[in-house]
Amino acid sequence: MPNPAEVATLVVRGQQFEDWESVWVQHRWSEGWPLFRFTAAERAPMPASWLDLQFKPGDPCEIMLGGQLGITGIILQRQTAYDATNHSVQLSGVGRSWAASESSIAIKNSNFDNKTLEQAANKAVSELRGTLKIIGTLDQTPFDRLQSQPGEKCFDFLDRICRVRGATLGSDHLGNLLLIGNHSNTIVQNLTEGENILKMQCIFSNEQLSTVYSTTAQRAVEDNSSMRKSAEMQAQVDGTLKSIYKFYEVVSEQPVKTDAEVEKRAAYEAMIRESTLIIAYVTVQGWLRDGANLWRTGDDVYVYSPMAMLDRVMKIQTATFSQDNKTGTTTTLELVLPWRLADKPYGSGTGPADTAPAPPAAKSTTE
Repeated sequence: MPNPAEVATLVVRGQQFEDWESVWVQHRWSEGWPLFRFTAAERAPMPASWLDLQFKPGDPCEIMLGGQLGITGIILQRQTAYDATNHSVQLSGVGRSWAASESSIAIKNSNFDNKTLEQAANKAVSELRGTLKIIGTLDQTPFDRLQSQPGEKCFDFLDRICRVRGATLGSDHLGNLLLIGNHSNTIVQNLTEGENILKMQCIFSNEQLSTVYSTTAQRAVEDNSSMRKSAEMQAQVDGTLKSIYKFYEVVSEQPVKTDAEVEKRAAYEAMIRESTLIIAYVTVQGWLRDGANLWRTGDDVYVYSPMAMLDRVMKIQTATFSQDNKTGTTTTLELVLPWRLADKPYGSGTGPADTAPAPPAAKSTTE
């Protein structure tokens, strides 16, 4: 009998199939949708159970991992290969949020003037029959002028305006698109070297860091605003790279109305790039972190690994569940610094990442 905690089940139209040779499911908290890929292979003669494996692209499905819901999604591709003695089928697909994310916003619905980030996202997603979930607290400043571009995909539009408001766009296993604002999660699990960490790859890097982060933006010319001032709005944030000078500048993806909006965009760019200082890939045994619950993206964990110089809180950005006859049943967690996903203030916790002070607040340099 297989271990129930290590059984993957694909459910389509009430039919269930569990006899997989390999399983690969990936949750991606800061992307538009999760992914999955299943492979089944048998030798001839073909068993009767294979007649149940007539799933095809377009079929909605549910994926259960160890008895827990892994993905609510849709099959996008089926590959079949066979010869006289072997048969194999590979099914791959995505989470349900893929449909709304990849849909274009209709031109007739492209006006989002005077809406907040949450209001604009609700309008865009609901008109595409998707669902939206809010994580944490969002900036409630309305966009004075906001339009989607002709043919622009929903995910691209939302990602563009999220950056201006300091939020992160993502998705979950239930098919929701996520607007991730400031929040603080509790630690759900400890990951400890020599105990529950099978293997780790930890990367410390300052390739994305800069000494100064700058954002320039524009706003419409008004009676009380000169043309030059409207075209040259700028804000800067000091970074933590001090041993050498590096200047990084971005142009705001969206016209703004106030200096505070430019400062928000500069602070967001600094937060995202400074958070690349540490990324860790941790592989653990099984799919259930405590014997009962799947590992979930967005959760906080405490990592203690002297060899990797880690002794701090990290956040799960990606969780990849896999199973095959070579490596067994494992979960690989992509861990990032919490503030990369708007969790906990920059510089919190302990460990090497906190030897640098937090960047100061953005300041306007517009004359």
